[in-house]
Amino acid sequence: MEASPFASDATSSWLLYILTDSALPTGGFVASSGLEATFQAGLLTKKNLTSFVSTSAHSYASQSLSFVTAGFQAVDNADPANELDRIDDLCEAVMIANAVARRASLAQGVAMLTLYLKCFADEKPKEHIDLVKRWKLKIRAGTIQGHFPVCFGLICRLLDVDLENTLHLWLYLFTRTLYSSAVRLNLVGPYEAQRLLMQSRSSVEKIIAETNHITMEDSCQTNPLLDVCQGMHDRLYSRLFNS
Repeated sequence: MEASPFASDATSSWLLYILTDSALPTGGFVASSGLEATFQAGLLTKKNLTSFVSTSAHSYASQSLSFVTAGFQAVDNADPANELDRIDDLCEAVMIANAVARRASLAQGVAMLTLYLKCFADEKPKEHIDLVKRWKLKIRAGTIQGHFPVCFGLICRLLDVDLENTLHLWLYLFTRTLYSSAVRLNLVGPYEAQRLLMQSRSSVEKIIAETNHITMEDSCQTNPLLDVCQGMHDRLYSRLFNS
């Protein structure tokens, strides 16, 4: 029987559509990744929004992309659970200085594991399901942290998303979150935000090319001012977002 010309390819386009859905219950909708605090500090306007998003994405990639990759590749290790523990410990060491970013990372990390177990595990191998269940139990027990970059890389691998798409998806979601937050803070309108998001593709691809070689040991924050502003989030008198 001839295949339908409209069938999704082996990379599972339909799955990628689901993972980019803003309604995905991983907590991204309540995070502004430092944009709200920077705006309230008077350091962000409509004029410098594009520059802010670009530098923020570069800093985010420099800090987290290596952990996404490591989480993705952990399944190839002889003992994936111990390898995930090691990766997560390194991620914790990087994130510990920023309590706001760390809190958001932990909340979204466990939400990503829950998403896999509740929505995608029906037809997956038992060893993959057991791995995620064991790791989630460790998080609940407090023996590991379960940071979002590690969980995201792991779940994308278990869903058979290739590494290139995983890295692009990671930075796309971050960039979209910033522009979505800017709309809700009335910095830009929804049409303008979509136009800017469309134009950000070349910037995101350049950032991935510049940062995908960074190792976990060399991961770093390249926008210290953003880190400071994000850390101020809990001190805001009024706030719309959790981070």
